[in-house]
Order: sequence, then structure tokens, then C-alpha cells
Amino acid sequence: MTAFERFKQSMAIDYVTWHDGEGYDIDAIRAATPEERAAIEALILELGIKDWRDVEALAELKSPALAKAAASPNAEVRLAVQRYAPETVSEETRAEAISRALKSAEFGEGLSEAIDQAAEFHPPSVVDALLRGALHRDPDAAVNFAALLFYIYGKAKEPFDWEHRPFFLRFRAEGANREAAFRELCEEIGINPAAYL
Repeated sequence: MTAFERFKQSMAIDYVTWHDGEGYDIDAIRAATPEERAAIEALILELGIKDWRDVEALAELKSPALAKAAASPNAEVRLAVQRYAPETVSEETRAEAISRALKSAEFGEGLSEAIDQAAEFHPPSVVDALLRGALHRDPDAAVNFAALLFYIYGKAKEPFDWEHRPFFLRFRAEGANREAAFRELCEEIGINPAAYL
């Protein structure tokens, strides 16, 4: 079987492969001839850049298509470019992509990736998006944002520290109860909540 055939075969993602987070056969790209590499790139671009697997393969190929993928309307694709080809985006672009995903992406559509990246890269615009989300986003996002803010400000040992879970779960509430939890969070991390309330 040629390297191209191996790679093409690996693109058939079934439920188990998807669930286990397996990517395409990157070793096939590494073993490919220049002609096969060009054919692999053409195949990916023909099918469209849909998720992190496509981005990972294009990064291995050092494809110029990554620049376009960095501006994709798909949050998962934008964030995957930052993960697999960080040299293709500026810090400003990276911060904007993370912030935008924190504001509107859903779990399974780029939000988990944004949270993971925000744990490592959190300029003021990212912190602002986390604060606003802890107050206004859906309960699951708000819980995770509160946890991440605790971590960023050195109040927790990891991005979701189970030791503080009861406090984070207070962000599942709505209205006045969420606002009270938010005020406590701000007091704990040394932020004035007035700009957000």
C-alpha cells in the first residue's frame, strides 16, 4: 500500500476513531514521496478543512492553506491552526480567535479547545472574555470559565481544580445567584466586578 493510500484510508473516521480522538495517519505523510504529499494536500483541500485532523495533516505538509484556515469561520479549525501551526498566526490573532471562541463557541465545536489554549495563553482580551462568560454564558461554560480564572490567578493548581468544584458549580445558577458567585470570584482574584455587572 502506498503512503497516499494509507493516508486516504486513515481519513475514514468511524465513531470509535472519532470518540478516541485519533487523527489521520501522519506517519504516512512523513513516508510519502513529494508527489504523494502534493496529492494528499490536494485531497484534503478538495474535501475541505473541517476539523483538527485536516489542520494537523496540513501542518505536517507545511501547506500554505493554513493561512486561510486560520481565518476560518469554524472555531475548531482556527484553534487547531494555533495548536499545530502556531507560527502561522500572530499573538494578536491568536488572542482574538480564543476570545471569539470563548464568547460564542459550544462544547464539541471549539469551546474545549479555546479553554485549553486560554489556560496557556491569556492576555487581557482572553481574561476579559472569561470574566464576561463566567457571568453571562450558559451554565456549563460559566462553570469552566470560573475554574480557569481561579487557575490563571494562581488560586487553583490546575485549570479545573476539583478542590474548588463546589464554588465553581455555583456558576450553574442564573440571575442574582450567579451574580453573587461572580462577585466572590472577582474578590478572590482581585478584579473589580463593576465593569462587568
